[in-house]
Amino acid sequence: MVNARTVLLVNVDLYCTEEGAGPPLLVHHGGPGLDHTVIAPHLSPLAQNVHLVCFDHRGTGRSAAPQGSDPFHIDRFVGDIAALADGLSLGPFALLGHSFGGIVALHFALAHPDLLTQLILVSTPASHHYIEDVESALPELLEPAALAELASLQDSAPSAQVMRRSLELLSPIYFHDPARVSQLGLDSVRFGPETQAVWESLEGFDLRPRLSEVRVPALVIAGAQDRAVTVERARELADALPEGS
Repeated sequence: MVNARTVLLVNVDLYCTEEGAGPPLLVHHGGPGLDHTVIAPHLSPLAQNVHLVCFDHRGTGRSAAPQGSDPFHIDRFVGDIAALADGLSLGPFALLGHSFGGIVALHFALAHPDLLTQLILVSTPASHHYIEDVESALPELLEPAALAELASLQDSAPSAQVMRRSLELLSPIYFHDPARVSQLGLDSVRFGPETQAVWESLEGFDLRPRLSEVRVPALVIAGAQDRAVTVERARELADALPEGS
């Protein structure tokens, strides 16, 4: 059975779901600006063996708009994980991060190694260089009309509609079969377009020089057809982590 609740933190209230019993596994979904519904249903079978905790990151889904200065700095997302784990009395926990959530998870592993038992990184870039892979793949995978529409959206103010349409246009980057974008359940997502501001604090990010400091067992997962975070980028990440595989 899935139990849902809102955990009241200092500068933001976070909506989370809990399912199962056993060692805790905390999940940070992708985005920024999506919510836990894009990944939680696919992870539910894990609750047979773990205490599965999924949540909507700050400013999206059913979580509140954050307060305080620079509310969408990457450090705030990192702090939310520690505060949520404390609020739920998880103790040491495994952390799964998907896409942007993996970037947050890597920052968390560097900032709070004492709180982690394992790290699972799904489609996670270790540096900003993954953007080069995306840009080189776009002309190959998208029709000219789609490229033109995508360019026009990038000049638009952030909104739920812009985020959803951008994901639909970029589906060939993420899916070998673009029609499978429907499996993300975008109809149920409560977008948080304001969270795109986090990229300002991640401009030019490169965690590769510090990956040797991550001293927990780490599993790196990549999609064979993923053109955003390629298998080569994932292998580079796994090889650089002392206990990576």
